[in-house]
Amino acid sequence: MEISFNNLAAQWKIIESDVKPQLERLFETSAYINGPAVKEFEKEFSGYVGTKYAMGVSTGTDAIKLATTALQLKGNVGVIIPANTFIGTILGVEEALPNAEFILVDCDEYYQIDTVLLEQTLKQKRSSWDECLVVPVHLYGHCADMISIMNIAKEYNCKVLEDASQSHGTICENNFKTGSVGHIAAFSLYPGKNLGACGDGGIITTNDFQLAKNVELLRNYGSEKKYYYELKGYNNRLDTIQAIFLKEKLKHLTKWNELRNKIADLYNKNINNTKVIKPKLADYCKHHTYHIYCVRVKSRDKFMQYLRNNDIQCGIHYPVPIEETKPYTYLGTLFNNRKTKKFSRELVSLPMHPFMTQKEVEKVCKVINGRYWET
Repeated sequence: MEISFNNLAAQWKIIESDVKPQLERLFETSAYINGPAVKEFEKEFSGYVGTKYAMGVSTGTDAIKLATTALQLKGNVGVIIPANTFIGTILGVEEALPNAEFILVDCDEYYQIDTVLLEQTLKQKRSSWDECLVVPVHLYGHCADMISIMNIAKEYNCKVLEDASQSHGTICENNFKTGSVGHIAAFSLYPGKNLGACGDGGIITTNDFQLAKNVELLRNYGSEKKYYYELKGYNNRLDTIQAIFLKEKLKHLTKWNELRNKIADLYNKNINNTKVIKPKLADYCKHHTYHIYCVRVKSRDKFMQYLRNNDIQCGIHYPVPIEETKPYTYLGTLFNNRKTKKFSRELVSLPMHPFMTQKEVEKVCKVINGRYWET
């Protein structure tokens, strides 16, 4: 029997009885755009994250685009993002700031943006920019070092946009959840996320009234009242049908994240192959949510084929650094992104979802400990 990388069908079984009556009401009322469920989900999600405002949007990438646009950065803008993030991060920011100068910063041993290199980058570059945007990405369910980042951002007069697309429920050192620390934050609600829609979706959080107002206008053509436009906006609204699924899944998110932690604990305790580097947990991350459980190995192709031969699904997050993709080979960096490049050749994502059984986890560990892939 194959061990699945994820199991979205199991989520549906849990929420099915609560969702179906709401879908029937939706089809009866035809409130497909900006229906009551959208506001309900936004209110519940802002309460979960701990922010005053949450605005549902069409995708995670659009969330980054709209959040960036809402900041209304002017003049010569510099943007600093991690070198090891998903390409959607830079695509979203670049769509909002096509003329900005982008700098990639290497990761630390926890796969988060290296705050020492971040500060060194700002020391060298900040004076050449009118405004600056720092985009920490909470990768794999671990959080970035937000206390250090916010202190650095304050010192160098930078705005901070959290990309929290992989960290729904992750808790930082100050006991605040990701998405509530920076000036504004963007979440993806892609189906495979810890909190995922049944299609594309995203949500933006902030404690700033004006930023929230800007996002609400931007996602709806720049309009608060139909046919009257305050600014040039987009059609980037969250569908009512997705909000229905999301608000029901949100009720289970805390439990699902706890189950992910139990699976991670089993992996950490039972994988004893010294050739496999397990993920580390930083002191500044108070609650990891393990969107991805990744290990590093030298012989990655052999390792992954060995897992597949034993009916274990696996993946890579991410095999190609941004600066090595065709659209972004021109990107500059002040320091060699050594860790990002090295890790991109070694990372393997193991099965991780709340519905894995202990027997399945033990099989994965036993197969990895067998070491036959090294021969």
